[in-house]
Amino acid sequence: MKIKLFLLFFVSINLYAKNLNEITQALEASKRVTSMKEQTKSDIAQAEYLGSYNAPYLGLSISNADESNDKGEEYSVGISQEIAHPFASSSKVVAVQAKSRAIEQGASYALDILTLEVAKKYHQACISKEISNSLQRLYDEQNESFFKLQKAYELGEISKKELLFNKLDLAKTQRSVTTYKRAYITELSNLQEMIDNLDIEELECNDLAKITKGIELKSVDEHSLIKEITYEQNSAKSFYNVYNSTFSTIGYELLYEKELDTTRYTFGISVPLDFLSSKTEIQRAEYLHKDVSLIAKKEYLTLEIQNSLKTSALKLKTLYEEFVLLEENVLPMSLELKDLAKKSLMEGHSSVLEYLDATRSYSKISLEFQEIKKDYYNELFEFYKKADIKGNL
Repeated sequence: MKIKLFLLFFVSINLYAKNLNEITQALEASKRVTSMKEQTKSDIAQAEYLGSYNAPYLGLSISNADESNDKGEEYSVGISQEIAHPFASSSKVVAVQAKSRAIEQGASYALDILTLEVAKKYHQACISKEISNSLQRLYDEQNESFFKLQKAYELGEISKKELLFNKLDLAKTQRSVTTYKRAYITELSNLQEMIDNLDIEELECNDLAKITKGIELKSVDEHSLIKEITYEQNSAKSFYNVYNSTFSTIGYELLYEKELDTTRYTFGISVPLDFLSSKTEIQRAEYLHKDVSLIAKKEYLTLEIQNSLKTSALKLKTLYEEFVLLEENVLPMSLELKDLAKKSLMEGHSSVLEYLDATRSYSKISLEFQEIKKDYYNELFEFYKKADIKGNL
């Protein structure tokens, strides 16, 4: 009956547990991401506004003439329009399209960074949960051994000093369990703060990223930040061509007038005398300097990304090697030593202190192993951010 109740409880808990895929899907539909996407659309619309033309104006007037010889209605109908940069329309289209692509690229990168941050917090919380569960199992085992030692003390087989050593070590393990449970709750809360449309009561944690030695990198030119700058450059160059065109504006007017017995048709055109103003020259200078600035920014950002990735890749390699060493050699030997010490203690061939030393050593190495995993995942997702890699999300 107890087993059935336990299984029922376990199943009910896991019904509420959320995996990383569910959490990232919820993030995609969250108010936070919706706000980001709508702001992007607003920014793109603002950029496209720069490429639009003013609509024509329709003018209509009616008057009543009352002269000595003539009386009647007079009216006029006209259409006028001012066209900005009429001889640079293709450059204007390219400039606006490039600006829109830059906005889209920047927004996409920001969303990817947010998703990776959620994934990092998920892994952090899962490792704390794993450590807590591991320490809980160790505590349960130590607690079971303590009851046996207590009976041994009552029978006079061990000293009170040996019993107290074991009791103290048991209390330390219990404290560690509490510490990592609190860490798990805190990290779970941090994750929940990022997701506004999903209640996260528990995490599945069976979908953590695989710990691997190396990660394949794409060309730095494919990095979103570099591509964004490239689009900004294209936009700046095209806007320079726009302001380098012959006329900044051209206006025209078509007018039909009926004045009693007179009908008049009028066509007019207006062109600016740009050479009498420095405005166009200043606008050209703005985009020329912006292009030069973006070239420099692209160069230093490329070097910054490459250097940062080298450092991060070296950290990941070191953490991976330490992880493998602990997983394949140190941890199994420490576990075997603990089990042998426990067996030897129960058979009366070794002291309580020897068992405590073996247990303490295993506990320490187990924690180191889990903390290495945590450090690896933290560095992994920071690496993904720097490299503009979405990972296995």
